[in-house]
Amino acid sequence: MKGFEVLFIAPRSRRFDGQPVLDLIAALARDQSIERSTRRVDAEGSGSSGHTHSAHFFEQADEPEELMFVVDGGAADKLIRAVEERDIPVFCMKRAIEYWRFGEDG
Repeated sequence: MKGFEVLFIAPRSRRFDGQPVLDLIAALARDQSIERSTRRVDAEGSGSSGHTHSAHFFEQADEPEELMFVVDGGAADKLIRAVEERDIPVFCMKRAIEYWRFGEDG
């Protein structure tokens, strides 16, 4: 199947309207009936300002996190527009992919 990977990346500590940014985006996706996602915590990353975000022994709130969806083009564009309309401060990537589902729960 052909679709898109939509990836949102933000430090765990980033909040918008009192909520963690990626939690808010996950809720927006659920509101659009996008149920499947993958969330990853990264060891280190740097933002556009050059600041390095990483998990330290005493401070893990600055860990970079990723929230990824695999969706068709219409759903990808709708989700990105919803995030943009709310002006949520997050980095986003959208790339064309091919994917497969195997077995009953694929």
